[in-house]
Amino acid sequence: MPLELSRQGATLGTSSNAASWQPELLRLGELLIMQTQKLSLKKWCTAVAFGLAITSIGFIPVYAASYASPDGSSSKKKDEKNEYPNATRRDPKNDLSEKGSKDLNKAFDLLDKNQFDAAQELLAKVASDSHSGKYGQAKALQGEAQIKQEKDDYDGAIQLIQQAIAIDALPNREQFAAMYQIAQLQMQQEKYQDALTSLDAWQKATLTEKAEVYALRGNSYYRLEKYPEAIEALNKAISLAPDKPNDSWTEILMASYFETKQFDEAGKIAQAQLAKDPNNLKLIQRLAAVYINAKQDQKALDLLAAAKTKGLITTEDDYKHLAQLYANADKPKDGAPVLEEGLSKGIVKPTYDNYKLLGDMYAQSEDDTHALAAYAKASPLAKDGNVDYQRGYILFYSDHSKEAKEAFSQAISKGGLRQQGEAYLLRGDAENDLGESAAAIADYEKATGFPSSKPMADQRLKALRGGVKIQKKKK
Repeated sequence: MPLELSRQGATLGTSSNAASWQPELLRLGELLIMQTQKLSLKKWCTAVAFGLAITSIGFIPVYAASYASPDGSSSKKKDEKNEYPNATRRDPKNDLSEKGSKDLNKAFDLLDKNQFDAAQELLAKVASDSHSGKYGQAKALQGEAQIKQEKDDYDGAIQLIQQAIAIDALPNREQFAAMYQIAQLQMQQEKYQDALTSLDAWQKATLTEKAEVYALRGNSYYRLEKYPEAIEALNKAISLAPDKPNDSWTEILMASYFETKQFDEAGKIAQAQLAKDPNNLKLIQRLAAVYINAKQDQKALDLLAAAKTKGLITTEDDYKHLAQLYANADKPKDGAPVLEEGLSKGIVKPTYDNYKLLGDMYAQSEDDTHALAAYAKASPLAKDGNVDYQRGYILFYSDHSKEAKEAFSQAISKGGLRQQGEAYLLRGDAENDLGESAAAIADYEKATGFPSSKPMADQRLKALRGGVKIQKKKK
């Protein structure tokens, strides 16, 4: 009885390792076309689609531009709304001296002109002079903090703002803004727990609820991976600003829902955003990510396919993302033409990874002709012989033994094979098919040196030496 070989392995006396000689196709975890595995939230949704900034809340200047005039009156308008009506702290009496006022005016003018050294000298003078008044000293410290911030010295800025707050001479509006500013700077430094502590102090002092504060709190919780707390804080922020919630708040909220696997809630946010701007590819990709994480791949595919029909898929990443999504959904037959189109238009770069992915998708689709064409383009760009091994495998089982032998030889010559023993084994099969028995035996003997291919190689050697004919199984 002849020993028959098929694409699934030998059909006579196969070992448990027989299937190991088949090519390893479509290793998505290795290709990482979008630097993502299965389009995970942290690696794609947050990093690419969401694009969140560390401080998504509006940034308040370290020092306020308004300060008391030398006659003791405040520059604050008398009819200006009291932002903190529940605060028990009362605005301190203004004690700014005339000279202190002039020096602060000059210092802040220098700051506006980015003349930091000159401003620093004047501010330090005011801050150290008790005759400037406590208010003047506090304002000078805030000005110095601004200079520290401009030089990216956030620790120094925080210390100076804390000193200004400790003087307890600023009116509520400025005092509480300074307290909030500390939390923002701590966020900038990724000191998220410190930021939460500062926000607690702000809320205790003001007895006030502000959307921006809850949003910053939610952002801090998100960075600390305390997602339930982030969801609670961000929902509160949005409820306090129902007409105009900041887009980044809803984005962080959606990401928090993702992390807690509340995909329905995340989907509601994404759908609402997309309804307002249906041709926004970023929003489309965001909703597709929701569907993917909810294991609703077909919805994601339909959404992105519709985007392609609208002409929204225009960049290399767009094409690769859609092709990869088809591959992830076990629909390589649909994904291959997408990637092929991107390559033919010159949008997708002709790289090894891209040709390899294209070949893998065609191979998975059992389209040997197109798979071979893609692998042939990948081969000259390859750093190892793995793609040539795959070419040889397909060629051998497509009755092109001569070309298969050449491909396996290239694979072995280039090296770096994941299936080196199998390469010798299959080259031996091609040589045997060509009637080159001596060469086949030599390769089978080499294949016995590898644990994964040894059982199959021993089987072939035994067959040949026993006069049993080895032949490919007919399709």
